[in-house]
Amino acid sequence: PAEIFDSEISPQYKALHWMAYEDILRRQPDTDFQIKKIIQRYALTVIYFATAGELWRDSALFLSNLDECSWNMKREPKYFLGAGACEEGFVTRLDLWGNHLTGALPPEIGSLNSLTSISVFDNNMRGPPPKSMVHLKKLQKLYLQKNEFQGDVDFLCGNEMDLFKTDCGKKGGVTCSCCTGCGYNANNDKPIG
Repeated sequence: PAEIFDSEISPQYKALHWMAYEDILRRQPDTDFQIKKIIQRYALTVIYFATAGELWRDSALFLSNLDECSWNMKREPKYFLGAGACEEGFVTRLDLWGNHLTGALPPEIGSLNSLTSISVFDNNMRGPPPKSMVHLKKLQKLYLQKNEFQGDVDFLCGNEMDLFKTDCGKKGGVTCSCCTGCGYNANNDKPIG
């Protein structure tokens, strides 16, 4: 809805404002490639603001003046964190696990149609994942567990992912008939204590 751009506190407004007034890397929408890069940068910026990026454990270079394919870092010598693993200029991985994300995934994530892997486990995310994620036809790995997601995520079952883990099972808040893993452990339970 257009009104989200009228509210100065909406993640969408904040993302457009940042891109228009603070982002030094300004692309000209003169080719299809550049238009897709602008959409990708906008979507990742909305994700940053929608999940309280200013409070993340590691910024992973989000909102830097680098190309968004470089909005990532290594955490502990071997773990990838951020957006990247780009192919032909488009992000294939969004790994923000254990990074103090709060809020909800915004619908703009569905425009990142080159994504093959999303990992946002072990954060404080809530709400159901957005239905726009059905547009992520290349998605093979989705890790949503150890959050506070709620609702039915069966709309994602048509994506035929190799790995799909969320808080379903005995104590989870998510209904999922196609998940490859549920909950926090083999018993589908959250840890006690």
